[in-house]
Amino acid sequence: MSRKELLTWLYKRFTAIFRIIFIFCISLVTATCGFSPLYNDKDSMKIFKKIDIGKEETPLSFLIQEALLEKAPFKKSGENLLDIKPSIKNSYGIITTENEITRYSVTLYVEYSLYNKETKEISIKNNVSATSDYSAAVTRTGFATEIAKRDTYERLADTVAEKMITEILINNQIKYSP
Repeated sequence: MSRKELLTWLYKRFTAIFRIIFIFCISLVTATCGFSPLYNDKDSMKIFKKIDIGKEETPLSFLIQEALLEKAPFKKSGENLLDIKPSIKNSYGIITTENEITRYSVTLYVEYSLYNKETKEISIKNNVSATSDYSAAVTRTGFATEIAKRDTYERLADTVAEKMITEILINNQIKYSP
C-alpha cells in the first residue's frame, strides 16, 4: 500500500468515526427530557428566605440547624417556622468473641413541621431518617471513638438536612405549580 493510499484510507476511517460520534452527541443533546434539579433553580430557593429554623438547644439539633443553614438561605425573621425534633437510636453492629462492641450503627430520626408563625397553619409535617455506622475498636483510643461518633452525627445531620430541604422544595413546587 502506498503512502497516499494509506492516508486516504485513514482519512475515510477518521471521518466515519467522527460522523458517528457527532451524530451520537447531537442525538444525546436533543433527546434529553429537560430535567433540572430543584437546587439549580435559584427562584425555588427563595422560599427559604421566608423560613426561620426553630431553635432547640441540643447538640444534635444544633448539627441539623447548621447543616440546614449551609444548604439553603434561611432567614431569622421569616414568616414561617421550621420546627425540628430529632431523636437518635444506637444499635450494636459487631460484637467480638470477647463480647466487645467494635461497630455501632446510628439512626437519626427527625420529626419536623413547617408552619406559619401567626396563623399556626401547618404547611408540612413529616419525618425523615438516615443511618450510618462508626467503629469503636478495642485498639482505638476513647478519643478516636468519640471523633468517629461525632463525624457520624455530622454526616447524619447533613443527610437529614438535604432530605428536609428537598421535601420542602417539592412541596412548594406542587403547591404553586400551574
